[in-house]
Amino acid sequence: MKNVRASLVAVVAAASLAAATRVHAQMPPRPAPEIARITALAGAFEGEATLTAGGRTLRFTLRHDNRVIAGGFGLESIEQADVPGMGRYEAANLIGFDTGTKRLHLLTVSNDPYTHDHAGPWTDATHVTLRYEGMRDGKKLVEVIPMEVLNADEYRFRSTVTVPGAGPEVFVADMKRVKTASR
Repeated sequence: MKNVRASLVAVVAAASLAAATRVHAQMPPRPAPEIARITALAGAFEGEATLTAGGRTLRFTLRHDNRVIAGGFGLESIEQADVPGMGRYEAANLIGFDTGTKRLHLLTVSNDPYTHDHAGPWTDATHVTLRYEGMRDGKKLVEVIPMEVLNADEYRFRSTVTVPGAGPEVFVADMKRVKTASR
């Protein structure tokens, strides 16, 4: 009887362990906390922005319409502005976090026109610096974007583009939540 009871306990324990393993294996993966800092920014944002290049500074309002994508693993940000003297600016941005390299990625496609894949690590809970290196007119282009997420209703960034033989191009914006996303 003792052996039967021990065998029964072993079978029940093994069945419970197998069921727990199946349940755990079926649980969907969860987004890394590092991307949650960005997906918290879902919604509509506007901010005063400046673009300084070629010795002049342009002031305008920048709009971001952000929405969570890929089951919480990323953010899509549609960027728009009417820039005085330059016309309509539009960009589509995809933001995600690579858990293998511990780097945030920002893929930008814009009508100015460029496509850049910026990447960089979070330096603390609110600051990330993204970097892209590429070419413009046969010369090395470097773009550095420090970004600060103050809270779920406010963030700011500064994009500085440098190309040898030209002065820096600096794009700065302080973004504030204006309403929830309409998309």
